[in-house]
Amino acid sequence: MPMKILAKSLLIGAVITACLPLLQKEAQAQCRLCGSSSDAGNLLNPSDGKPEIPLQIEITTDLDFSRLALLGSSGGVVSIDPMSGDRQIRGSIANLGGMALHGEGRLTGEPGRSVRIFLPERIQLSAPNGSTAELERLETNLPELARLDQTGRLTFAFGGQLRVRGDASGQFRGRIAITANYE
Repeated sequence: MPMKILAKSLLIGAVITACLPLLQKEAQAQCRLCGSSSDAGNLLNPSDGKPEIPLQIEITTDLDFSRLALLGSSGGVVSIDPMSGDRQIRGSIANLGGMALHGEGRLTGEPGRSVRIFLPERIQLSAPNGSTAELERLETNLPELARLDQTGRLTFAFGGQLRVRGDASGQFRGRIAITANYE
């Protein structure tokens, strides 16, 4: 289900605050096998024949690139590692302080079931003034096929990179479509 993100930036001498709070804190996972929530009672778990619990995604920590300044027209890239939360800056961008954070989320569903999480490769962010930036290379700290624990939960972290081009400025917005499926 799409989740809104927010990235703010101001040009030279000001701050590129690329904080990406995921405005929608909780979203129903898009599950091709689960159907709609109204159908949940009719779907059966293949392992035991009982009604299947639909997957849900909750974002518990927002992805935050912290405070940055664009120094020149060549732009740059800011990356946040989903494993460590470390931030790397490349190009004509300066760190103005603050704490960068990788995002964190939680899946809940059928205990012990295998799941896959899918993130888009690229999200176009746009500002009201027509400027654009890209959030790309989104990834999680999970293996390709992960499993919910015995309580039906799985916590994951996610990160990616924000690409800012030379004359980008303004308050950027976009949507991230995170999907999760039972396997």
